[in-house]
Amino acid sequence: MGYFKNINLKNFRNFDDFHIEFSEKCNIFYGENGCGKTNLLEALSLFTKGRGIRKDKIINFIKKDEKYFSNFTNFVNQGIEYELKSVSEINSNKFQKKIYLNGDISSDVNKKIQSLITFLIYLPENERLFLASPTTRRNLFDHFIFSNNDNYNTLVNFYKKNIYERNIILNNSHIDENWLEKIEENISNSGIAIYEHRKLQVDLLEKNLQQINKYFNLPFKINIKINDIFFDEKIKNHKYLDSLKKNRDIDRIIGGTKVGPHKSDFIFFVDKDYPASQLSTGQQKTLVLLLYFAQCNFLINECKKQPILLLDEINSHLDEINTQLLLKIVNQFDIQFFMTGTKKDLFSFLSTNTNFYNISEK
Repeated sequence: MGYFKNINLKNFRNFDDFHIEFSEKCNIFYGENGCGKTNLLEALSLFTKGRGIRKDKIINFIKKDEKYFSNFTNFVNQGIEYELKSVSEINSNKFQKKIYLNGDISSDVNKKIQSLITFLIYLPENERLFLASPTTRRNLFDHFIFSNNDNYNTLVNFYKKNIYERNIILNNSHIDENWLEKIEENISNSGIAIYEHRKLQVDLLEKNLQQINKYFNLPFKINIKINDIFFDEKIKNHKYLDSLKKNRDIDRIIGGTKVGPHKSDFIFFVDKDYPASQLSTGQQKTLVLLLYFAQCNFLINECKKQPILLLDEINSHLDEINTQLLLKIVNQFDIQFFMTGTKKDLFSFLSTNTNFYNISEK
């Protein structure tokens, strides 16, 4: 089991110099709004690549009137303790985040960190997953895919980069046809790969939702559909390229591309054909928790990974069913959890192997 033993924050967000020890099982940060609960989750998330759970600018992590932040932690995996440091550094007048493992930094170190730590992150906007914009649903699926595929974010960024470069070329007075065709080939190849990863993720979620029925009696059967006028499971490269060429004029005007995985949506149905968006607020929360339950089941039992769950403001709309479901997730898997909420008593059902921290009293 991999887990964080502690964290030391220096000049991070609203924290000057802050230290806290963790339970290897369940940790609850509670306190009034604005006290720094989410900042603690964000600090943890910065020990892997990326810009944290809120994807903010590095300069915004630094406490006001300070010049840097420096966070430390001891992380234990298979009985081995590692020292991790996440810091801000200035390179060419630009703030960057650097991660050190036992004092070292390199591409090999980054790969080692990715092999040690896998996060599953629940954000408050997931509460309205089925009513929010398609971007919210795409982001959740991409987050789930990345939890088992360290290279997936690189693929998505490559796809976005080529769409951006294509738009620049299309708006030039002189178009380099050979270069444009190469960019469109990159878009086609990476776009199809993203489609394939997302279709596989849909299949894995549906499969694991069925499997967790043995742990928790599901209140409904869940089906997921990729909603995309361009996508089908047999999509070929030549079809994608033909579409990109056909849409060059309109893409020049609108920017981006008219078709591709950035236009996809995921539609959820329960009991075959009832839209999840029509469920009650509590039922929608149940469905969201079940998705995280299913992803945990997949990562732990099929991928042999032990994700660490960061659950921000998880206790809204926790009716009896959702309370029991969250408790079941915690008890079912031998992994570390971090949750935030405004009051301690909202988490009273998690009394076993749980540490509570009043962040308002820091």
